[in-house]
Amino acid sequence: MPKQLFAVLVTAVVIMAACGPSSKTQIVQGKQPQLRLPDPPKSEVLDLLEKNGAGDMSKSSLAAFRRWFGTRTALAEQVVKMCEPIEQHATVSWGDSAEATACTAAHETSIAARRAKAWTFTPPVADKRAW
Repeated sequence: MPKQLFAVLVTAVVIMAACGPSSKTQIVQGKQPQLRLPDPPKSEVLDLLEKNGAGDMSKSSLAAFRRWFGTRTALAEQVVKMCEPIEQHATVSWGDSAEATACTAAHETSIAARRAKAWTFTPPVADKRAW
């Protein structure tokens, strides 16, 4: 075996060991290891919503959160209070998170609930006097 061919084979083995799959069975089967993104850190807001029956919120839309908060206005008010300090120190990418979507929907729901409460018409009650 010529020295150049041997050097190429040794280099290929070293590169495959350093950059290739981590186990020998993956090399034999030709499979690459699956890369997983790290899980985002849990937030107090999402934990609270999960405990109150929201379920998996990772792929929920703003409309779904609005609909869910529609009958839970007290919970929406509580979430708004929790979101205020978070929003003040949020990064740009926070706006795309499930937590930001939940905070936005809770804020919209609480405003709508306050407006509905403020503009509720109560008809006058007759005093039953005969004029």
